[in-house]
Amino acid sequence: MRLIIVSAALLFACRYCDAAYVYSLRGDVDIKKSGSTEWTRIDADQNKTPLKQGDEMRTSRASTVEIFMDDGSKVKLAPLSAFRMSAEDKETVSLGLYFGRVRSWVKKFSKKFEVRTPSAVCAVRGTDFMVSADAEGNSRVEVYEGSVLTGDSRGNSSLVREGQFSEIPSGGKMKDPDSNPNEPADMNSSLGDARQIARAEIYGEISKEDVLARAQEEMQSAEYQSRKVAIDAFGNRVRMEEYTIRPAADQFKYVVLNTRGDRFDFGKILFTFDTDLPADLSQATQNMISSPGSAAPQWQLIAMNSVMSNTTDKVTEDASGGSMAYNGSLTDPRYNLVFGNYSFYAAGPAEANDNGGLGKLLWAKTNYNVPLNTESSISYLGGSAPALESSNPADFHSISKNTYSDGTWIAAEDFVLFNDGSILSPGDFSSGLSAGNSLDAITDKLNFQRVYTSSLFGGRKIDLIYSAKLLKEIGLLRF
Repeated sequence: MRLIIVSAALLFACRYCDAAYVYSLRGDVDIKKSGSTEWTRIDADQNKTPLKQGDEMRTSRASTVEIFMDDGSKVKLAPLSAFRMSAEDKETVSLGLYFGRVRSWVKKFSKKFEVRTPSAVCAVRGTDFMVSADAEGNSRVEVYEGSVLTGDSRGNSSLVREGQFSEIPSGGKMKDPDSNPNEPADMNSSLGDARQIARAEIYGEISKEDVLARAQEEMQSAEYQSRKVAIDAFGNRVRMEEYTIRPAADQFKYVVLNTRGDRFDFGKILFTFDTDLPADLSQATQNMISSPGSAAPQWQLIAMNSVMSNTTDKVTEDASGGSMAYNGSLTDPRYNLVFGNYSFYAAGPAEANDNGGLGKLLWAKTNYNVPLNTESSISYLGGSAPALESSNPADFHSISKNTYSDGTWIAAEDFVLFNDGSILSPGDFSSGLSAGNSLDAITDKLNFQRVYTSSLFGGRKIDLIYSAKLLKEIGLLRF
């Protein structure tokens, strides 16, 4: 009887609501209103916070939020999850789940209700179901009451009934519904572990506001930090900020931010190892690409995820299945890093959601041997190897351009230069050292600059400059 009274009260209250609204929350829950560029924290006593089309919400660790709709339906967002209210009107509710989990209790005879993930679309009327999306863009649907019409990105669909589940791989065909042996998921716990969340953030947050907000939070506990102003290869002053943090015990992330007058570019790389990292990070990084000797290194890199972006366009690299392979040499025995899978993507706004948010796949390679780049299976956009154009205007200035069979092209221009913008030359080390400088002092003045242009970018470029000094301090650069 008490449940009936409470439910009746909620339904009565919703008669006076003209939108979805926050009913209750626990922990840290942020909202970004449609048209705004800033995330704001919702106070625990801010119940009835309205949600409208275009609003976004995210939860932190040990945090949840419940949202009520004006027709009496309810959704609950689990910890470490994020979604967008894609549509909310008299006819339709549409939630875009970026990552994490959301459970929905949808009233019968209510408005059209759907949950979309990078790989799935789930449409219902009158049911209780849960949808999850992991960092790789894979989705899972579990139905506890009623049924859910579920479709994948290839146009396949199936009805998932009460007591069933279905999995939808990123970019692949959904699996046939099967009996679900699990009880309804605990929405107070997060999906997966810190590894998955860190990877999702690498590819999912590219707006300037999101990147700077996270940087402000992370730099307070950063292990290494560097700030300086340098001149790039084109004579522009660049404010450079770099730092590293450890999202999990077996991970570290390197971030570089560039501000030039009217533009902002950034890069992020996430490294995941097979075991917890040591206090001195360089002990793991110094041998993660190639390790001399006949004994395998203690720490082995198993995944690498990176993004470079101007906040509109992006280039992403996704590597997994890493291990160290012994070369068997008697004269130079060593272990070399090999990734089971390595993929390269690029995206303008039109390709931003392709392949689970990674972008347009340009090439992919299996058993990618990092230091030796030995021959292995490789696939290209369009099926054939791209036409390559390359040049070296100077010893430390190179340009390469790949044009694929469908006309898509991408070009990379690389520089090694000093803080004053002058390009490094072969004689700089000898002349610098003869003046009494150490090798460290010379390399600490060096920066690397990469500029990406592409047919996908609409005339824009991604232009990132980063320092040799910080890379050297964390063991990624050795002279």
